[in-house]
Amino acid sequence: MKQIKWMKGLLALALAAVLAAGMTGCESIKDGVANALGFSTTAEEEDTTNWAAATADPIMLPEGTDATAQWTNVVANGTLYGVYNGIWTRNTGWFQTSGDTLTITACGTAEGTQRYKLAVWKKVDGGAQYVDGSTGYIHTDGSNYRFTVSGLDPSAQYRITVSYDSSRYYLYGMFAAEGIVG
Repeated sequence: MKQIKWMKGLLALALAAVLAAGMTGCESIKDGVANALGFSTTAEEEDTTNWAAATADPIMLPEGTDATAQWTNVVANGTLYGVYNGIWTRNTGWFQTSGDTLTITACGTAEGTQRYKLAVWKKVDGGAQYVDGSTGYIHTDGSNYRFTVSGLDPSAQYRITVSYDSSRYYLYGMFAAEGIVG
């Protein structure tokens, strides 16, 4: 009986030692295995953030648009306009594009995080599917920025999501998405 207790104690001590060594040496073990298999663990992740380019072109809201609304969308002359005052995230209604591209100009201000994003989603059975590569990041300095989303299907329906990654501060601004039906 004493021998069984001694073996259990020794086993527990060995297990604790293995776990402690594993916790401190995980990176070196992972690196060794990856190198043995021909993979590199030192490669840096590429920054794929799609920063919108600065533009001097103004966003001219259609006459009668309430620029003080918390959230509103207006369609005029092939452009979808959005106004946001004090939001974290919102989706536009569904729309169709007049071709295979959508050019989005946006501006915004905020107190917290210094960027926000606009992304395009395609309507699919049961919901919405993100359009790969469609997210444009906008600086919150009040200047106008522009990016283009291409490869869209004019027979499909899309929506734009405006989102600001903050739970403390709100986003204020507007956008114009050119290239829609209407």
